[in-house]
Amino acid sequence: MLVEESVQSAISSIRSNGIRSILTALAIIIGTAAVIAVIGIGSSAEKALEASIDELGPRTLSIFPSQRKRGGISSGFNPLVIKDAEALAKNNEHNWLIAPAMSGNRQVKFLNSNVSGEINGYLPVNFKVRGFDIGLGRLFTEKENLGRKKVIVLGSKVPGELDTTARQILNKEIFVAGTAYKVVGILEEEGSTGWQNPDDDFYVPLLTASQRILGTERLGWINVGISNDTNVDYVMMTIEQILRQKHDIGPGGDNDFRINDWSQYSDLRRQATSIFTALIAGIAGISLIVGGIGVMNIMLVSVTERTREIGLRKALGATQNSIMMQFIIEAILLCVLGGLIGVFIGVSLLFIFTLFNDWMFSIPFSAILGSIFFSALVGLFFGIWPAKRAARLDPAVSLRYE
Repeated sequence: MLVEESVQSAISSIRSNGIRSILTALAIIIGTAAVIAVIGIGSSAEKALEASIDELGPRTLSIFPSQRKRGGISSGFNPLVIKDAEALAKNNEHNWLIAPAMSGNRQVKFLNSNVSGEINGYLPVNFKVRGFDIGLGRLFTEKENLGRKKVIVLGSKVPGELDTTARQILNKEIFVAGTAYKVVGILEEEGSTGWQNPDDDFYVPLLTASQRILGTERLGWINVGISNDTNVDYVMMTIEQILRQKHDIGPGGDNDFRINDWSQYSDLRRQATSIFTALIAGIAGISLIVGGIGVMNIMLVSVTERTREIGLRKALGATQNSIMMQFIIEAILLCVLGGLIGVFIGVSLLFIFTLFNDWMFSIPFSAILGSIFFSALVGLFFGIWPAKRAARLDPAVSLRYE
């Protein structure tokens, strides 16, 4: 009965001073809302990043040409060539997908429209490795690559740049450096990757690009698609062994190529997101402690205002424990109330943010429970001093208090 009476008394006190109670809990509300919103946004950002990685399909390594050095001095530039990709493709140990590519800018014309576009020489497997999907028409085939056919696939924004639509340009001829190429497909929109936008590019078979457009066997890069459970270090070691042998690099010689594991950057970004989320949540958590100090101060004021009430209750037989419990429960209820309001505001902010960013809305239940529990602890901790002060008041002195 003592706890029930203390709860009822605390609720009555909070109701009778509604505005002051809300202002007292304001820092708790703000802190809880910030914690929920920040943790939720960080979690949504991490899930959006994971979804983007999953859409890319297999894990991708990229091989780029670089200068060979001996004793810190450059000894020439040895490019990657198509035969390097063929040598990698002959190795079936890792069941990898070898996707060589080359690129160069050429003038592209359709009817009366001219653009300077980046022509990419691809194998059909390149689209799978890059995670590109066809939106209209089809991709070119390996048979068309071996036959050096004059076919082309367009990025999703190219028809608009050529003042036409995807359906109007499909199966029509466009001119690349003065030579006609049949448009066989248009890709779905992929979006910018930061350093390039595949939606603006043109894609032709690799051998067509090599022998008909760019006139070279030099590759810009080689993408290697591997499954996510593959030992990346072992794959990179295999690539290094094959290319060093192909480039006739002896023991002690520096590689004239470099291998990038793009997933490492995703891992770093994920770690940075987690650290940033934890930092902001920690700062928001400090506001809960500041709010607890505010609750303590207001509760001390409340003790002073209710001195006569406390004296009367003691005169009627209330014990120190009952007085102390009343004020502790009141402080806890104030903080929990602030926490619940903060949860509502934080979840609302999270919903709005994810709605505008087209991210998956996910309620961070662990953060919600943790925030409410922490709010209750703050109320308990900062309510003890005012409660002790109230419990120690002398009833005779309290009854004379004006």
